[in-house]
Parts: sequence; C-alpha cells; structure tokens
Amino acid sequence: MTTRRETVLLLLGDVILLVFSLWLALAVRNWEFPTYHYYAGHLIAFVPVFLISLLIFFISGLYERQTRLVKRILGIRILGAQLANTAIAAVLFFILPFEIAPKTILALHLGISVGLISAWRFFVVPSFKLGGRQRALLVGTGALLENVFKEVNNQPKYYIKFVERIDFANLSPGSLPERVRSAIGKGIGLVVIDTRDEAVRHVLPDLYDLMVSGVSFTEFSTFYESLFDQVPVDHIDHAWILECLPKRNMMYSLAKRAIDIVGGLIGLVLATPFILAAAVLLALERGEPFVFHERIGEAGKRFWIVKLRTMLMNDHGDPELQKQNRVTRLGKFLRKSRIDELPQLWNILKGELSFIGPRPELPSIAEVYEREIPYYSIRHLIAPGLSGWAQIYDYDAPRGGADVERTKRKLSYDLYYLKNRSFGLDMTIALKTLRALASFSGK
Repeated sequence: MTTRRETVLLLLGDVILLVFSLWLALAVRNWEFPTYHYYAGHLIAFVPVFLISLLIFFISGLYERQTRLVKRILGIRILGAQLANTAIAAVLFFILPFEIAPKTILALHLGISVGLISAWRFFVVPSFKLGGRQRALLVGTGALLENVFKEVNNQPKYYIKFVERIDFANLSPGSLPERVRSAIGKGIGLVVIDTRDEAVRHVLPDLYDLMVSGVSFTEFSTFYESLFDQVPVDHIDHAWILECLPKRNMMYSLAKRAIDIVGGLIGLVLATPFILAAAVLLALERGEPFVFHERIGEAGKRFWIVKLRTMLMNDHGDPELQKQNRVTRLGKFLRKSRIDELPQLWNILKGELSFIGPRPELPSIAEVYEREIPYYSIRHLIAPGLSGWAQIYDYDAPRGGADVERTKRKLSYDLYYLKNRSFGLDMTIALKTLRALASFSGK
C-alpha cells in the first residue's frame, strides 16, 4: 500500500478504536452496555483526550513507516503514548467541568485501547492489501543512483520497486529511448530519470510520446526528495538553486518571528529556575557556568550563542584542547535533558536564532565546508535554529572537528528544509523535537 493510503487507514482505525475503547471501558466498569445518553456524556468529555491521543501518536512516530515495520518498537511506543495520554487526560479532567469518575474509566480505557490498537497494528493492518509496490524503472548513471536502486529494492517500506535500471553510460547514444519503451512494455508504471545529465537531455524529445501516454515520469532529484525527505546534494546545480531560493513570504516571516518572541519569553521564564540551579552546581565545580561559542548566523553574520558548560573547559573548537577535554558527569545529564541548551532562548529573543532552522556552525569549520562542499553557504540564507530537519533525521551528524562526508548528508536535510519550509514543516519538526526531549535522547 502507498504511504499516504496506509497512514489514512491507520488514522481511521485508531479513531474508531479509541472511541470503541471508551464504550468498552464503560461496559466493563458497570457490567452492562452503556445507554446512549450515558455514553454520549462521556464521549463529549473524552473528545479532547482522543485529539491529544492522536497528536501524541504522531509525536511518538506511530504513523511513520519505519516504526510500523518493527513490532518491538511499535509496542513500546503504543504503551508509552497511551501512558502519556492518560497522564494528560487526568489533568484535563481536573480542569474541565465534567462530573464523571475519570480515574477508573481512564485506567480501563488505557488497558483496553493499548490492547486493541496493538492488535490492530500487529495483526489486522498487515492483512490489508491496498495495492502492491509500484513497478518502476530507474534511468541514470552514477554511484548515487546505484545506491538508491539498492536501498529501495532492499527495503519493503518504500511504495515502489525498481524492476530495472538503465545505465546510459554503457549504451550507444540512440538506444536509450528503445530501452525505455521496452521496459514500459513489461508493465512499468513509473520512470525515474536523471534529467540533469546531458546525455539524458539529448534524448528527452524522443521520449515525449511516452510521457503523454499515461506512464508517470519524474525527475530523479524530485523523486529522491519525496522518498528520503532530503536533497541529493551531488545532483543540484545553479538552476536548482535559482528555483529553490527561499521565497519572500512576509506573513510567514512575521508570524515565525512573533512565535519566536512569545515562545522565547515564555520559555525563558519557565527555564530560569533550571538554568540558575544548573549554574550554581557548575560554579561549585570551580568553573564558569556559561560558555559562549561563536557561530555563523543568517547572511553569514557571526554571533555568540550561550550554553551551560557541559565539559571541563571551553576549547573553542581547538583540536589540541579538544584532546584534553571531556564531558563531566553533570554535563552528561545536562546534555541528555537538553538543559544546557536553555540559555539559547536569549539568542532567540535577540533574533540571532529561531526555534526552527539549520543548526549554526563554528566559523572555522564552516570555512572548511564552504571550500569542500558546493553550495554549502546556501544554508546561511535563513536564520539558524535550536532544532531543525537535520537534527531530527540525521542521527550521524558530525561532532567536534570538520567531517566533509557527514556534513554533505546533513546539508541534504538543511537544503530540504530551505526549499520546503512552511508552518506545517515547522510544526512537524517541533513535535518530533518534543519526542526527542521526552526520550532524553540528547548527546
């Protein structure tokens, strides 16, 4: 089944089971089927709970294809999400004016919904066949296309399967159109083609009749972005840059800045006790509580971010000092809990940082990347952020010194955000960041 249709199916099933779990919880509690009015009264009270449940399911990754494929992860996340739902619902019932007995019903609802949704995900969903993987053809040359061919075919989570790859580097100039026609005649429904290659551009006119015959054609870079949520850095050029430069959306920019200011103020008020407590403990370690790091900001301007110290000293990125440095015991906790990042709320209020954006880099390391990685400086067209698309998806990002290969992968995510940034994408990043914070996955 395609990813979108499967997600709709899962969402619909979750809603039905959450509603049915409440009905069953009332029946079990009273040892009789609930009357219409009795059930309707509780249903109205539980609507906020259901909405929060679906939101937490999303944050927990229960609608991600990768999560759905691993039953061990799926079971843990269902239980964790429902425990979080119950805790939030308990608070809601003390705030909202509903005269019901929430504790017993919430406990029953938790147990029943966990069982039903787990059974639904483990046993029912796999039996649905909304369509097999679409048969596709990959046309192009190079190591990246070869890697994509293997990755897609070796992982059942993708909605397509390449049944053939045509490497035109090994073909005579005029044979490519005939090879594509032959593959389509075997039941190919999608052709992914690297049109940025000169050899392919020359034969595109010969493929025009196929493009208008009902067979889907898509450009490789666009296909790559839709499948992996990142940009193929090695396949972009100046034409791509001109097409994908950030559009000036005044409403979006003003609203995002307003959110940064309001959120920064509220966050700083709430975070101040934690910052002060950590600063006192760090001072008792006979060291400076705060460290200041120079970073590259919007338009290449330099600024200083402020963080709580988590290492023995501030090495300023010096390779020799880094050899002598290490994370302290208190620093490990501050990193895991992300408390060390809280002082950067001040940078957000000043407008040097945003809540969402590419992570700012050290100037000395950024200079290396600008020399070694084409188009690296494009990421400086927008304000950097506390969290971003690369932070939540690139689990192997470089730390410490310069690492060109890892940074190229990180840049692929930054460019994806640069091209597609919107309120919806910002909200997705924010929710996934909350999931990371709740799981203490900081490093």
